[in-house]
Amino acid sequence: MQTILKQEPFTFESRDGLKFSGYYFLPKNHVKGQVLPTIVHVHGGPFARADQWGGGFGYTEAQLFASWGYAVIVPNFRITPGLGAKNYYAGFGSYGREMLQDHEDAVNWGVKQGFVDASKVCISGASYGGYAALMGPAMNPGFYKCAISGLAPTDMKYQLTTMAGDTAYNEAGQEYWKRVIGITDMNDPKLNEVSPLFVAHKIKIPVLLYAGKADVRVPFAQIERMAEALKASGNPPWDFIAVQGEGHGFAKPENRKKLYSRVQEFLIQNLSK
Repeated sequence: MQTILKQEPFTFESRDGLKFSGYYFLPKNHVKGQVLPTIVHVHGGPFARADQWGGGFGYTEAQLFASWGYAVIVPNFRITPGLGAKNYYAGFGSYGREMLQDHEDAVNWGVKQGFVDASKVCISGASYGGYAALMGPAMNPGFYKCAISGLAPTDMKYQLTTMAGDTAYNEAGQEYWKRVIGITDMNDPKLNEVSPLFVAHKIKIPVLLYAGKADVRVPFAQIERMAEALKASGNPPWDFIAVQGEGHGFAKPENRKKLYSRVQEFLIQNLSK
C-alpha cells in the first residue's frame, strides 16, 4: 500500500502585501535543509478551490509528485474564494499579471524555508492551472525550468466567444470574465496580451501539453493551436497528449495512467537532472 505523505499548511505574502494560504508536501525521506526539485501545482478556476485538505485535485497530484521525490507547493492566490474579500477582489483585473506573480511568491516562500531548489522548479496545473503553466514562463522567462499544462485556455477571446464552448452562451459568465481580465469589450488588445497562444515565442522551456478532445469547458482547438505555435517558435511540446472521448479532465483510469506515466518521464528528463 502506498504511503500517504503529510500535507502541511503554510501562509505566504505576495509582493504587494496580500497574505495567502497553501499546502506543501515533501517526500517521505526528506531531511531538514535538503533542497529538492520542486513542482508548484496551481489549482483551476481560478475562482475555485481545488486545494482541499485531505483530498481534491491538488492533493491527489501532490501526493503523486511527492512520492516521486519532488517537493510540491499547492498555493492559493488572489481571487481564490474563501480567503476574504480583500484577496478575492484583488483578483479582478489581475488575470495573466499579478495572479501569476502570486504563484512565484509561493515558490519564493519555499526557497526561503530551505527545501526548494530555485534552479529546478516546474509549474503544473490544469484548466486555469494549465493556463498559468504557459503564461507564467512567458511572462517571467528563467523562473521555471519546465511546465506541465493541461486543459488550458490559450486564446482568451476564442475561449469566451466560441460556440464550441459553454461560456459564449452565458452572458453573465462573459461579463464576469471581462471583470477578471480587466476589459470592457471583446476587442480589447489586452485579451491577446494575456493569451499564451500569442506569446508562445516567449516560452523557452520544455512543455508537456495534455487535453481531452471532447472538452466543452475549454474547447480543444485552442490547445491544438498552442502546440502549433510552440512548434513554430522553435520549441515544440515535449509531448502533446490529446485523448479522444475525454473532456475537461481524464475520467478513464487507463488515460490517467498513461498521462501520469508520461508526466513522470517528463519530470525525470527535465527537472531531476
